[in-house]
Amino acid sequence: MAKLETYRQYIQELLTKYAFKPAYGDVEVETIFDTQRDHYQILNVGWDKKNRVYGCSMHLDIKGGKIWIQFKATEVEIAQELVEMGVPKQDIVVGLHSPFMRQFTEFAVS
Repeated sequence: MAKLETYRQYIQELLTKYAFKPAYGDVEVETIFDTQRDHYQILNVGWDKKNRVYGCSMHLDIKGGKIWIQFKATEVEIAQELVEMGVPKQDIVVGLHSPFMRQFTEFAVS
């Protein structure tokens, strides 16, 4: 249980670090932390002139005791940052890669 709480804390710290308002438009940045079901996201909502802005820039889950990187619309190396925080590579799944491609990474397959 201590590991799960630690992973929740690490994910929340990481997403909070990258949840900054863009320099354009009237856009709110929301951090969504569902600690009951272990879903974590950064969501951008608002307007840039006449264009609607709505989308997830990062999405991480905890499943089976591992951190799953489900999506990232950024150049940030989330997996490496998690390792630097103390998460073992075998507890990180780069879920945005296909199951076949995961075997070629240094992280967990699933």
